[in-house]
Formats: sequence, C-alpha cells, structure tokens
Amino acid sequence: MGGANMAGMDMKGMDHGAMDMSAMHMGMRDGRNAPSVPLGPGVQTISPMPADRTGEPGQGLANVGHKVLVYRDLAAIDRNPDARAPSRAMRIHLTGNMERYMWAFDGKKLSEVKDPIPFRAGERVRITLVNDTMMNHPIHLHGHFFELVTGHGDHAPRKHTVNVQPGGTVTFDLTADAVGDWAFHCHMLYHMHAGMMQIVSVRPDVA
Repeated sequence: MGGANMAGMDMKGMDHGAMDMSAMHMGMRDGRNAPSVPLGPGVQTISPMPADRTGEPGQGLANVGHKVLVYRDLAAIDRNPDARAPSRAMRIHLTGNMERYMWAFDGKKLSEVKDPIPFRAGERVRITLVNDTMMNHPIHLHGHFFELVTGHGDHAPRKHTVNVQPGGTVTFDLTADAVGDWAFHCHMLYHMHAGMMQIVSVRPDVA
C-alpha cells in the first residue's frame, strides 16, 4: 500500500483499545501478583505467570548439542543435616527497572530498607524467590547453606548461591543456624551495588 493511501486512511475505524501500550505496560505491573511490592519507578514489571524453571537450562544453553545439567539433576550424596519441615514460608520478589538501572528486593533498594529480614536461630523457613525482571539473578546468602526444593526429599542439593532465571522462581529451605547479621544479595555485583541487597538477621529465640 502506498504512502499516500496510508495517509488517507480513516484511522477512526481502527481498534486502538487493543493497541493501548500504556494499558499493556500497566498490565505487566499488575500488583495482584505481588501485593507486598510497591509499584514505584524501580519496578518495571511484575511477572504475570512466574514458574519454577529449575528444570530448564540457562539462557542460551537450550540447543547447544549436548546435555546441560540443571538444578533438578543435582542431589546431595549424604542425607541433609536438617530434614525438618519448614515452620513458615516467605516470598521475596527480585525487582528492577532495566532502563533506569534500578535493582532491589521487593521493590526497595538497600538504602530504602529500615529493618533486616528477621530469623530466629534454629528455625526452618521455606523461601521462594520470584524473578520479576528480564535478567538472571544469582542470589547469595552469606553464612548459610540451604536446600533447593527440587523433588529430592532429604537429599536435596545444598547451595549458598542460586541462579533465578527471568520470570522464574526458585524455592529453598533454610535452617537459620548462624547467629549474626548476614549479607543477602545478587552476586551480579553491579546489581548488588545498585540496591539488590538486604541484611538477614539471625537472633537467638528468647523464651
């Protein structure tokens, strides 16, 4: 179709509702999937359908012509030292704005967080990380190992760093067995320095 004909088209007949980019953008930031996350400028998207991707190879490794190990392939040789069921659960969102280069946990960078993430010494907690961004985030907790929930029961793989793929989730069980204050951050260090870091505080359980 020629440019003159395009210019003369009756644009009133087109359905602009289906092409509302503003509505599309807001749909990607639907707070119903993350009610605890403030939808400020540092939260570009909220994953509409986050899924466990621990059974998938990393980005760019799906068609390399050889077997690629994934987290679900891993299992501990020895039985996990703590096989108790968790007493509570937490969900932490990995958030960011790639255009503004803002990175955070739950929409708040480290400088905006007033209190550490609290744990009682010895408690068992199930933590699910949700990656709402379009980038990988290798998340590291100092001072502790944790067990990935990937179907291996009391022989779950033990890690201190786990990569969370875009739009993906990773769940692990943590025993808070080291009293003190510990860094919890993205191991992509420029993400950490931009704000994707918090402090985990483990304190003795006071009767």
